Amino acid sequence: MFQKIQHIGYLTPDLDETVAWFEKSFGAVNGGGGPLNASYAVPSGGRNAYMRFGRVEAEIIEPTDKHGLTSGRVAMHHVGYVVADIEQSMTELTAKGFKFAGPGAFTNIIGQQLRYFDSSTTNGVLVHLTQLPSGSDDPAPGDGTEIQRIIHAGYRVKDLDKAVAWYVDNFQGELVGGGPSRTGGRNAFVNFAQVQVELIQPADTASMSDDVHDMDHVGYVVGDIPSCMGSCQDRGLLFVADTPNTNSARQQVLYFETETTLGSRMHLTMLPD
Repeated sequence: MFQKIQHIGYLTPDLDETVAWFEKSFGAVNGGGGPLNASYAVPSGGRNAYMRFGRVEAEIIEPTDKHGLTSGRVAMHHVGYVVADIEQSMTELTAKGFKFAGPGAFTNIIGQQLRYFDSSTTNGVLVHLTQLPSGSDDPAPGDGTEIQRIIHAGYRVKDLDKAVAWYVDNFQGELVGGGPSRTGGRNAFVNFAQVQVELIQPADTASMSDDVHDMDHVGYVVGDIPSCMGSCQDRGLLFVADTPNTNSARQQVLYFETETTLGSRMHLTMLPD
């Protein structure tokens, strides 16, 4: 059902500043945006922009209510999954017990049809289905950093085994890797349809809520990490190490230094052959 992750959505207190950051840091192009009415996902309304680089995009949202947002920082807000037929997908997911917000799908300013899940049925996470406009299923690489796709969104969870079971049971997921993490906790990678999720149980979960998954990071796929590092560094981005490490899903991973990514955790990923 899920063909790919179309984008990660971010909240920002300053849309223009964040758009300029994506243009500078990833060579992104502003694909469109404008005013946002009050909605389930953005109750105060606001304005947005869709930044495109390589074959991916990021939705940047400046809400009218900026409470809790920090200047010079972005906060992960939602994930958009692509499906071939949004109405059919909603029917199938509703039969599985999922609920959806709002009266029906709506079309955004760049022609994508969207429908948000009711987050009470997605572990508190904002997620929407996305049906792309006809003819835009596999766009040619755009400007900027040559990101091939988003491999996964990562979430912090209180109970890793329970979180893995949720994806296996609800999305027919398959556990493809996991074990002790480098930060002292445990993690797991679950594939479902043509997408993936990384689930992370920190060493200390005392402050975490049961059954709520906290957005942690995004993984961007590139053809070759070493060659991509140079262009990223030329744009002012820094990395936490000089070389990538290999995770339990056999992916090579190298995180950006968050002080150069508006406080948001992101990593480059090179997939196994």
